[in-house]
Amino acid sequence: MHDPHSENDQDWCKIKIYNKRNTRVPLFVTNFSHGELNPNAKDRLRFECYKKDDSNKIGCDAERYLMASYGRLNYIGVSSAPAVQHFIGIRSKTTGKIKLYDSSLFHMKPHVKKSECDIISSTPKTYWENVNTLTESFGSKARKRALNTKLKCTADASLEESLTLNDTSRLLSPDRSLGDDSQPIIDYLPPQNRAASCAEDVFNINCIISPIEDASLTVDVQELLTASIDVLSEKKFCVYVKEHFINVSAIKAKYLLYYDYLVKFQNLKYADIRKTNPASHIPELYRQNLFTKFTVSSKSVKGKETLSCPPKMKDKIVAYIFVLALFIDDYKVNLNQVVGDLSNVGMKKLTTIAKALGCHVNSKKVEASLVNYAELKLPLFVFTPARPKKSVRK
Repeated sequence: MHDPHSENDQDWCKIKIYNKRNTRVPLFVTNFSHGELNPNAKDRLRFECYKKDDSNKIGCDAERYLMASYGRLNYIGVSSAPAVQHFIGIRSKTTGKIKLYDSSLFHMKPHVKKSECDIISSTPKTYWENVNTLTESFGSKARKRALNTKLKCTADASLEESLTLNDTSRLLSPDRSLGDDSQPIIDYLPPQNRAASCAEDVFNINCIISPIEDASLTVDVQELLTASIDVLSEKKFCVYVKEHFINVSAIKAKYLLYYDYLVKFQNLKYADIRKTNPASHIPELYRQNLFTKFTVSSKSVKGKETLSCPPKMKDKIVAYIFVLALFIDDYKVNLNQVVGDLSNVGMKKLTTIAKALGCHVNSKKVEASLVNYAELKLPLFVFTPARPKKSVRK
């Protein structure tokens, strides 16, 4: 080749095409989409090439994958049969000849692995999810308030399993293959040992009152044990505690004091729980543990966290109150005394919870009034939820 505009005859060169092109691997030319190579860098790129398993293709027609790794970031490029053939020319200064070699172009792009969270988040939203997103951004105050209530009710619906006579079919029915001693498992009831050899070993008081709370109750109850009857009458205890706090031992006095805290917490209403400092009349140590055990937290659209006590948690409080009453009354409880202090709990629901806890329930007529008793004795009562009758169409 000769440049006609050049005045130097040394610009003449001869071009020689390599004659064994199809039997040799071509030269690789890379182009990075997100940066340029730094020749002065200490750590250099490490290249690895992978060829598709095709023995017939060796030259530029072969499909290859080129990987460049640099620390934690990898680049990947693909080279396939090009529509236009590319060459690289190398000129010798001494002879003035240029040798042309086949080349393959690789457009290197960063390789980013997708996590499971990215895959889940990339799923398209439903029609109502898009509507809710628009309501959050452009809806009126009334619509945003309605959306907030809807989302909260949706979160509470999964936890709403109330133990009532109308929906006792929600409880797990006993498996016939387990025998007659089997008992359906209700997850929010206090833990019990149905294989116990005596009634005292069925329930563990540490599952009701934690050791930290027990140590604090030991200190708090000393003042009440030495107080006079007039001082005790001024205390705002529930009726059950007032009737049992006469000539009581130190251990049962602790149980009665914690029983009073449970009843006060059970009497809280929905608006009371949503206050800034709810249940301030209960000491801080017990209040924190009660909110941890018997409430559910949910977040609004704006990210505000609120507490609620769904019916399932309400039944859990009643179950813990009843078990504590078993320890106080030596495992035979007068249900009429217990139900009087509870809010929105009837005798039928309390009887159902007592049976679910393994107690035998019976009634006794005392001075022209019917009194219900629940006694924990062996063998424990096997609670079988009553299934609703199917209506037959005529």
